[in-house]
Amino acid sequence: MTDGRAASSGWQAHDRSFGLLNPVDLLLLAGVPIVLLGVFVLPLQVREQLVFEVTDPTVLDAYVSHYVHLDQSHLFGNLLVYALVGPVTYPLSVLSGCRWLFRRALLTFLLVFPLVLSGMQQLFPRERILFGFSGINAALFGLLTFVLVSYVSTHLSSSIDESDAPALLFFMLSLITVIAVPSRAWMEEITLVSVGISLIYVVALLLCVGVPDWRSIVDGWGGGRAEIALIGAGVLLLFPFVGFHQTFTGDGGVYDLYAHFLGYALAFIVMYIVTVIVD
Repeated sequence: MTDGRAASSGWQAHDRSFGLLNPVDLLLLAGVPIVLLGVFVLPLQVREQLVFEVTDPTVLDAYVSHYVHLDQSHLFGNLLVYALVGPVTYPLSVLSGCRWLFRRALLTFLLVFPLVLSGMQQLFPRERILFGFSGINAALFGLLTFVLVSYVSTHLSSSIDESDAPALLFFMLSLITVIAVPSRAWMEEITLVSVGISLIYVVALLLCVGVPDWRSIVDGWGGGRAEIALIGAGVLLLFPFVGFHQTFTGDGGVYDLYAHFLGYALAFIVMYIVTVIVD
């Protein structure tokens, strides 16, 4: 394991040499809504055959079902969420020197996560069908959580490092708990545990590195850099409300909050391990 700030310096200079916008990245980003719309124009009978049945799974359905939507409201909802998180996560990644991470992460989410998320549904093999892009959208929010901390450490504060990203993760998990878990399911206790872990992490960090000087916290807040971070934080804070505030869809279906949580947490864990622990 290496220090995140020191390890990041080499690839930051390499990534920035390509400029903010890269045609390959833009094509990759634009390809997602094209694929979702392309699948949606298939006949309804075909799309219904591509949903993932937990009690009767196939490899094809396990993958394709994440790109299948049966009604316009479900499709447009996921497209809207993607239009928020994708275009915000990408520039934050590039500006913090994480272009390579964004590109590989998005490809991993699109090519690998559908099978992983569907496979983990087998841990609860009750009869239900699953479909939709929301699990992959949740993974993008997991990436945004990590990239936001990386951006802050690069541009706004030398006292913060990518290794501090779990503090933001625990904060987001506490919000998700408050919104998603009913009171009868120990909501207050789970929330207190999540907040407590966050506080313990922050206190331990302060004990290790000391209380930072205010000038080191705000050393890069000019030139619109703070505003970019605020936009990223604002989009990130929408995730618990978008992904966990509802239980039922308009057509009587049920939102798969488990897939949302899995996508978010698993994406963050993978990004953290690859960037902070392995690199």
